[in-house]
Amino acid sequence: MSAKQNAILAINANYLTDQPQKKTFEYRMGERIRAKGNRTKDALVIDEQGDFHLYIKVNADKLREDMKSKGRQIINAFTFGPALVKDGELLTLDSNYGWNPHGDEPRMAIGQVGPLSYVLALAEGRRKGESDGVTHKELADFMFDLGCMQAFNLDGGNSATMVFNGQYYQTGRTRS
Repeated sequence: MSAKQNAILAINANYLTDQPQKKTFEYRMGERIRAKGNRTKDALVIDEQGDFHLYIKVNADKLREDMKSKGRQIINAFTFGPALVKDGELLTLDSNYGWNPHGDEPRMAIGQVGPLSYVLALAEGRRKGESDGVTHKELADFMFDLGCMQAFNLDGGNSATMVFNGQYYQTGRTRS
């Protein structure tokens, strides 16, 4: 898919499915896909200026009100998480958030370090003798140490994947 779109970078994201009953807050390129709140999950919103906004255990109405009060437009929104760093502060992570938050797992994260400046991190894992993966806390510490003002866990497990300049990186293997 990334080659077909001439993408320099492509990553997987947030458990987006075509299940209409899924309770998530999702926007793609300004188009509302799903706008239900999920009070057990965090949300990452990216506005028209490319700035990240994190919402903890998202309340969809409050999220929309907050973005409107800031005069910002929702361009992309992802529900997955957890949020790792918010407003330059390392967050205390919910010990029950998601699947195996304290276990070593492959994980994908995105962060913003400044205006139009971002970092992506893919922690490979499940590779005996090479890489065990990371916990949510280890991923949060890593993103904080990189200088992220906002950082969000996007996905993990066997689906954690990144394509950069045609090079394919996925947990357990790398190929061209």
